[in-house]
Amino acid sequence: MTHDQIDRMVRKANPLPDPTALEPVEVPVLATPLERRMEMQIDDRPTEVQADRNRRRGPIVGIAAAAVILVAGLVLFLTRDNTPVAEPAPNATELTGDGQPLAPGAYYADTDGNEETATRGTFVIEGDGWEDASGAGAMKSFAENQVVWLLVVEVDEVWPSICESTAPVAAGTTAAELANQIANNGSTVREALAPVNAFGHNGYHLVVEVPAGCGGEAKPAWTGPVFGFERYSDPTEMVEYWFLDVEGTPVMIDATWTPTSPEEDVTELRAVLDTLVITP
Repeated sequence: MTHDQIDRMVRKANPLPDPTALEPVEVPVLATPLERRMEMQIDDRPTEVQADRNRRRGPIVGIAAAAVILVAGLVLFLTRDNTPVAEPAPNATELTGDGQPLAPGAYYADTDGNEETATRGTFVIEGDGWEDASGAGAMKSFAENQVVWLLVVEVDEVWPSICESTAPVAAGTTAAELANQIANNGSTVREALAPVNAFGHNGYHLVVEVPAGCGGEAKPAWTGPVFGFERYSDPTEMVEYWFLDVEGTPVMIDATWTPTSPEEDVTELRAVLDTLVITP
């Protein structure tokens, strides 16, 4: 896969200058509108011709003003974050975690494996060759130990460094805390951590590459209640993350591929992501 193909795969997000600064930037605005000064004074009353012109100009000015207001209103409407939240695909089947093939259709992953909670990620598979990724999402193999995948999970522990022999620590209890932990674990950052609204929730976006030079061994990254222990084994793996705040619970989306992934597999992965809805 070429760098251009990788660029097309990644959902562009505006990176912050500082990956650790996650708070939105406040943009100053003018406290009062600018005042216009009228330099000319008209002492004489308008002539009959001028009055006629003014009568004809009045409706035109009114229409123009209304048009300006309408355009301004449209700009305001189009730039406000009023994107409707998509509804999850109906009649979705729960992933069972047994690695079985997934026929085309709708599926959902329970992010914590707890039947008493309702947080889930629902998506649609349209292509062939997809499998259940341990109940946490879907994956498609294209070579031995080579896959593209989508995981929708909650996280229990993270490794402070994926290149050093360190003990895992408790995962952050907010989307921002978890995002900072993953962004600073020693991976090569390809798109800096940035705030986004994605899949119907506020959160943060990040793209990293698994670094080379870590001894050629699988790199431990995180553990979760559903997927279990996650390692990133290929130094060329690209991992695109979203860390979302779902009613106070941090939910992580992990989309992984490599530069050697078949383009059609990457395209299918993107299509699956486009159908993903996180509820509640």
